[in-house]
Amino acid sequence: MNKPTRTLIEALYANVDRCGSGVALRLRPPASLGQDDGDVTWAELVAWVSELSGLLREQVAADVNSGQRRLLHAVANQPTDVVVALACQAAGIVEVPIDADAGERFIQQCRERVGGSWLDEGAKRELVDRAGASRREPLVELRLDAMPRPSLDDDALILWTSGTTGDPKGVVLSHRSLLLNAQAKLRAVPQSESDRRLTVLSIAHGYARTCDLGTWILSGCTLAITRGFEGWLEWSDSYAPTLCNMVPSLAERVCDAACVPTSLRLLGCGGAAMTVDRFEQWLRRGVTVIQGYGLTEAGPVIASQTPDDSVPGYVGRIVAGWEHKIEQGCLLVRGPHAMSRYWGDPVATAARIDPAGWLDTGDLVELATGSDLATGSDLATGSDLATGSGQLRILGRADDRIVLANGYKVDPHALEQRFAAIAGVRTAVICQKTDQRGVALWVESDDSVEVGGQLESIIRSLPRWEQPRQINRLLIPDSERERLFNRKGAIRRSEMLRFLQRATGSC
Repeated sequence: MNKPTRTLIEALYANVDRCGSGVALRLRPPASLGQDDGDVTWAELVAWVSELSGLLREQVAADVNSGQRRLLHAVANQPTDVVVALACQAAGIVEVPIDADAGERFIQQCRERVGGSWLDEGAKRELVDRAGASRREPLVELRLDAMPRPSLDDDALILWTSGTTGDPKGVVLSHRSLLLNAQAKLRAVPQSESDRRLTVLSIAHGYARTCDLGTWILSGCTLAITRGFEGWLEWSDSYAPTLCNMVPSLAERVCDAACVPTSLRLLGCGGAAMTVDRFEQWLRRGVTVIQGYGLTEAGPVIASQTPDDSVPGYVGRIVAGWEHKIEQGCLLVRGPHAMSRYWGDPVATAARIDPAGWLDTGDLVELATGSDLATGSDLATGSDLATGSGQLRILGRADDRIVLANGYKVDPHALEQRFAAIAGVRTAVICQKTDQRGVALWVESDDSVEVGGQLESIIRSLPRWEQPRQINRLLIPDSERERLFNRKGAIRRSEMLRFLQRATGSC
C-alpha cells in the first residue's frame, strides 16, 4: 500500500490506510435510512470493489484479437454504477458506460460501434449485490502487486461525445489521463475528507466522471449519486452537500426553486456559460460558482476557476499538465490528459490530433487581462478582480464564426453571452442577414421586463460590424426546446437557425 499512486484505483485502495473508517458512499438519502442502512466506508468500498472485480473478470470475455476486456453498460446514476466503474479499473477491464437517458437507439449504436460484453441492469444488480456481501466482512490485507497492473497508457475508459445527433464517437482515455486530469482539477478546486459531494450529472460523461468521481477518490470525501433536478430535491436537504457540479440549465432550475441548502459552498458549472445575473444569485446565497471549460477528448478539463478567482463570463486558467497555444483565435492543447484516439476511427482522430500531438479544440478563445475583468463585474466583492488575469473566455465554435461580405468576422457566441447576461433575457441568438452584410439579433425575454434600453446600450458599445441591424422577438414553444437546446442548456446552432428560417424565412 506504500507504492506511489499510478492510477485512480490505486488511489482508491490507498484510502483504506488514509481514511478507511470515513464514509465513502451514501447509498440512500439520510432521511430514508435506518440507523445503519446507507453508509459505506472506504474500507468497505474497497472490499466491495475487490470482490466485484473478480466476478467481472469471470463474466467479461477477452477480445480474441487484442486480449482486451471491454464491458458496456447503461448508466442511470445509481450507486451500482459507481461500484461497477471502480471494479472495472480494479479488474483491468475497459469500461464503456452509456448514458441510459440517451435512448435505446443511441445505446445500440454505441454497442455496435465498440463491441464487448454487455451487462444489462438485472445482471448488474445481481453481481453488485452478490459482491456487496463482502463489504461487511473483516477486510483482508490488500496487495497492489496482486492487482492487474496495466500500463499507464493502456485504455481505461471509453466515453461518448455529447449529444445524440449524428453518429456517436467513442473517446478512448488512458489510466494516466484519468488520474492526472482529476489531480489537476482537485489542485484547482481543493476539497477535503469532511466534504460531502452530491453528483447529479451522468457519470457516463466526462464532466462528472473526472470532476465528481475522480476528485472524490483523490480527496477521500463522501459521495452520494443521483440524477437531475428530481434527484437534487430528494437528496439536498437531508444530505446537506457542500459540493456539487451542474450545467447552467439545472443550476437555474435549482436556484429558481429556492432549494439550495446552506451547507453548499461550491457549485461547479460547465458545459455552457452561466449568465451574470444567475452567477450573482448564487453568490447572494453564499455559494461560490466555479466555472470551467473542457471537452470529452481532453479528459475533459482544460481550464478551471478556483475559489479565489471566481468571476462571471470566464472559465479559469489552463490547469496543470497542458501546453496550449492559440492560432487564429482557436485553442489547441497538448498533454497527457488528452484522449489517445477515437475508437475505431483513425481518420477522425487524425483530423483532431496532429502528428505533434496538438488537440484542436475547435473553440475560439481569448485570454483575459486584469482590466477586462475589473470593468466586467464587481461581483467578487473583497477580492482583486485583476487576479483573474489570464483566464480564458470562450467566444464560440470556430465553425460557427460568421464571415460578412465585407470580410469582417463575427463570433456569435460571444455576442449572445453579452445580450443573454441582461436580466430578463432568456435566450439571445445572432445570425447572419440574408444579404451577408450584417447580423440580426433574436431575443427571447420575460414580458414583464423592459430590456430595450439595455440592448441598445450594449449595441452602441460594439464595433460597427458587430452591431445587429435588426432586433426580433424570439418565441420558442416548449415543444421545441429539447430540440433547440442541448442538455447543458447551450443552443444547438444548426437546429436554431433552421427553426428561425422555417418560422420567419430569415437567418
